[in-house]
Amino acid sequence: MTAGITVVVEGDSDIAAARAVIEAAGRSPGRVFVKRGTGALDRDLHKYISASAHGSYVIIRDSDGVCPVELREELVGTVSPLPPSFQLRIAHAMTEAWLMADHEGFAQYFSVRTDDLPAAPEMIRDPKQRLLQICARSRSRTIRAAMVRSNGRIGTGYVTTLQQFAESRWDAMRAASRSPSLQRALERIRQMPL
Repeated sequence: MTAGITVVVEGDSDIAAARAVIEAAGRSPGRVFVKRGTGALDRDLHKYISASAHGSYVIIRDSDGVCPVELREELVGTVSPLPPSFQLRIAHAMTEAWLMADHEGFAQYFSVRTDDLPAAPEMIRDPKQRLLQICARSRSRTIRAAMVRSNGRIGTGYVTTLQQFAESRWDAMRAASRSPSLQRALERIRQMPL
């Protein structure tokens, strides 16, 4: 039995979504490493490329509004070709865009109207801020309290609530129809060697 694909993400709110993406691609997630931001993730990227000689690695990083092609070139452009057991997948512009792309699941879980969700979440400049604005209008007091503070900032239950959503209701395949970067991630992960 294989250990599964090792996953590296920026933050705690990305863990469950990353696991769901690996599973939606028909693969098994293994250990998950949380780097606590893009600085630490970017700094260690070449270590993960080297480690992929001994197992499969998927790194999921937000583009944070930067062109994903340019960002990828900046991060791994000196390594050519990349090992087939290594995938750097860039969520454009943030993982939150991937989550909002599943209109049906998001609307049900967060008690919001599907009409309030962006038709093209990857085109939004700040998906996290949009997600907060949408959740602030939730019909559920529990969701509003967990996700967003009265001043519009991230609520104390933000990470936990996003993780629970990604684990229980989010459908990566549905979301991929509105998220080209997620669609590409699923395709590339499916193509990784077993």
